[in-house]
Amino acid sequence: MSSIFAKPENALKRAEGQKQAALQALHDVITSKRNRTWQKVSEKIMFKYVELCVDMRRGRYAKDGLIQYRIVCQQVNVNSLEEVIKHFMHLSTEKAEQARSQAEALEDALDVDDLEADHRPEDLMLSYVSGEKGKERSDRELVTPWFKFLWETYRTVLEILRNNSKVEALYAMNDPNQIDYII
Repeated sequence: MSSIFAKPENALKRAEGQKQAALQALHDVITSKRNRTWQKVSEKIMFKYVELCVDMRRGRYAKDGLIQYRIVCQQVNVNSLEEVIKHFMHLSTEKAEQARSQAEALEDALDVDDLEADHRPEDLMLSYVSGEKGKERSDRELVTPWFKFLWETYRTVLEILRNNSKVEALYAMNDPNQIDYII
């Protein structure tokens, strides 16, 4: 169900609460043909939108929204696009690092003297059958999805910024580690 708001501010106010409904409402506003001119509230909407996309790991939504936002602010306010992209990259990197630290904390918590105290029989059987160590499994469950999302974020940002002379500075400013990470 698509809900078009007369004013983008209303969608931003409605975006508080359920994440999925908020993401859909903001996506509808961003992709709406009615709001094709840049306004200050557009930047606030995009900040909230990329936060929701990162929290829910919705890379495709983020890409669609950023492409629409690039079209809207390309002629008027390129600095706003730069700020939104920087915010998007920062949030994605932060979530990946947070997942890595959670995995390390989980690994440290598993290193206890009494091995029977923290393992359920199901976990022991699963590790025996799969032949995996606890760290490998926790990395696959916690870290890998966030690093895949981070990789997708880097690709999205580079795709949005390439072949656009107005954002060459931001494209050139991209961290060389990001390019190494993608390659």
